[in-house]
Amino acid sequence: MKNKQNILHWLFIIIFIMMIVAPNVVMFFKLETTENNENRAFQEVPNFDLNQPIHSLTEFKNYYTENFGLKTTLVNNYIDFKSHTLQETPMPNKVVKGLNGWYFLGNSYNNSLNNAFGNNTFNTEELQEISRRILELKTYLNNHNIAFYIVVPPNKNTVYREQLPYQFKVYESNLSVLKNYLKAQINFEIIDLTRSMIAEKNTNQLYLKTDSHWNEFGAFIGYQETMKTINKDYAIPTVTLEDYNIQVKPVKQGDIIKMINLNIEETAPTLTKKASSINAAKNNHANPKLFMHYDSFSYNWMPYFNESFHAINYVKNYTVNKKQIEEEKPDIVIFEIVERNIDVLFKKKSLLEN
Repeated sequence: MKNKQNILHWLFIIIFIMMIVAPNVVMFFKLETTENNENRAFQEVPNFDLNQPIHSLTEFKNYYTENFGLKTTLVNNYIDFKSHTLQETPMPNKVVKGLNGWYFLGNSYNNSLNNAFGNNTFNTEELQEISRRILELKTYLNNHNIAFYIVVPPNKNTVYREQLPYQFKVYESNLSVLKNYLKAQINFEIIDLTRSMIAEKNTNQLYLKTDSHWNEFGAFIGYQETMKTINKDYAIPTVTLEDYNIQVKPVKQGDIIKMINLNIEETAPTLTKKASSINAAKNNHANPKLFMHYDSFSYNWMPYFNESFHAINYVKNYTVNKKQIEEEKPDIVIFEIVERNIDVLFKKKSLLEN
């Protein structure tokens, strides 16, 4: 009897140790084969800096929390159980199932859900700091004869608020608060695409139902509205819908439903340039040169801007490099920032670097 108890005791210890060790082995030797269902890539192990041990340990802790072995397998099994067995939304803070086949980002993505109802606005200190940074950047660029614009595509939650599963009282949005503050304090106007997108949404579907981004038609509406504002200061060729054939076609699986392991077929309007369409900007070397700082929302409108500008430098961050600016000498700098990410203007240490 005693031997049996000893065997069970040691068996328990061995199993316990294996449970602790196995995820670490899987993580460090990259043995996880389950498809990543999160909208991010797996991270690399951070380097340890002996000169900054506390910072390095914090980085490693964050890395371990986000990437421990078998995390994706366990998460996927949990999602499948909640979705298919319990018929529930598995991660309501990440994904919100709306009406009529619409899916939305939840509050874990910069409070996207709260922002749809104006429940998460900047405080005075944040507004002042953003204003200071934008004025510093705008002044620097203007001193080099460079025009500066910030363009904000609205969240899908904002444009299709009526498709959310519940409704609350709507207050002034974070974007609106910031836009009005900058206009009043430093006379800087954000190009807010919200009104134009809402005005056009009954003409055609502008956002993908299963994805967080606008579709090609929505991106075109955003491009036209942006060019309308820029052309108050310039005369730049702008393509029109007549230059494109519009067809409804299947699109790849959306980033939102991928997070909860759903596979839903979706179609969306796509724009294909007509062979007879003439591009004047491509061959016009006198046309303004553009630097566009962007996020993933820009991918669908890049083809339209490419039709309007002879030269574009796409930069996937929101820090203007002075050396690059003074070497390349663009005429226009645009920050394209989707509504849910506008707090990057506060979170970054600076919008300018040497």
